[in-house]
Amino acid sequence: MHFSRWDVRRAIVDFLRGRWVSAQTENGFRRYLNGRPLRIRDEVELEMLLRLLEPVRTFYGTIEIYKRIETKEDVFDSENVISATPTWDIDSEIGNWRATVEVIREIIDFLEKEGVKQSVFIIWSGNGAHVHIHPLSISLKIDPLDAAWSVTEFVRLKLEMKVEEIRRKHDVEKLILANEIRPRRVFTAPLCFHRKLDVITVPIVPEDLDDFDISWTSPEKFRFSSNWNRFSIGEADALVRKAYESIGGYPIVSRRRRKEKRLEDMLWFNEQPSEPHQ
Repeated sequence: MHFSRWDVRRAIVDFLRGRWVSAQTENGFRRYLNGRPLRIRDEVELEMLLRLLEPVRTFYGTIEIYKRIETKEDVFDSENVISATPTWDIDSEIGNWRATVEVIREIIDFLEKEGVKQSVFIIWSGNGAHVHIHPLSISLKIDPLDAAWSVTEFVRLKLEMKVEEIRRKHDVEKLILANEIRPRRVFTAPLCFHRKLDVITVPIVPEDLDDFDISWTSPEKFRFSSNWNRFSIGEADALVRKAYESIGGYPIVSRRRRKEKRLEDMLWFNEQPSEPHQ
């Protein structure tokens, strides 16, 4: 019933269009169907996956936006990538949500001072949150992965000490601002269920952050910002250029050609053998 709502379907499609999709079902995680990478370009394809993979609990999408997603080769071809999504991963616990909000506010304030105001959205992912810059706000002719990694790392380094101050202030053990940008890294789509917790992954715009309460994630009465997917073309260019010139692009050593891991081995929820961080 949740996935039958028009606002849920629209949010999922808007986020996942152009991304390589992974789905969590009762039978495990799926990223291919009949040998082809999963994709969701419109509500027709969303309905098809909901029907064929039933029951689906959560959808995820890569940081990359692709020109085409037809074959496995397409999603491993860097020349097929149009853009990538800068994302800050706040690793926390649901009981520490007020501390998480403070970290989000620090990121938002920093971005606004750098001129990025209309192209930022937050997805509350369950235990923590993801802060995204809309990829279409970057128009520079820089490799998409370099752009996404450099701006994410640049801001993370600038706020590292501030995050530690917030952690101590709230006396919490788990509060980490992470840069998880790497090829084919996936993040949770909006208005899905958390993979374990009975909460909804709600998208929020910065101006609604001060009003946010963890009750917004309730499956029965979830609340979200309907204009979360807005952006301004080129708005993030100055910040990306500054970051790229300051610290460079994605680490070269990590780009060396090697045997690719399975996608499920690269998902954040499999990186730790014990409790996942979101």
